[in-house]
Amino acid sequence: MEVTIKNLESYLAKTYGGFAEKNGVPLAENNLFMKLVEEMGEAAEIINKKTGRKAGDGSDLNSELGKELCDIIHYAVAIAAVNGLDLNDIIIEKDRAAAIKYNHKINLEDFIRSEEKDV
Repeated sequence: MEVTIKNLESYLAKTYGGFAEKNGVPLAENNLFMKLVEEMGEAAEIINKKTGRKAGDGSDLNSELGKELCDIIHYAVAIAAVNGLDLNDIIIEKDRAAAIKYNHKINLEDFIRSEEKDV
């Protein structure tokens, strides 16, 4: 099964979107942001272990890092979802601007189109 940004946004909007609002801002937004920061700290700790800046405990650091990155994506997309943002369109637009700014040979939109042709 493949998860799309649109699927994840829809799921997380239903999961977190029913919370109360204060001054038009979902109360879940602050909680989700704090969880996002927490997960980023956990990912940073694992990266520090992988690079030897911090002692490891013998656990599978790649597996742990994957789980923490999943959590980061979860909370970042949840924040977008409760605010009604369409990350798919925003990602394409932001990458298009970055490709111009940094003189990339191809932008994400063109890359996806070329991949679709190859299938």
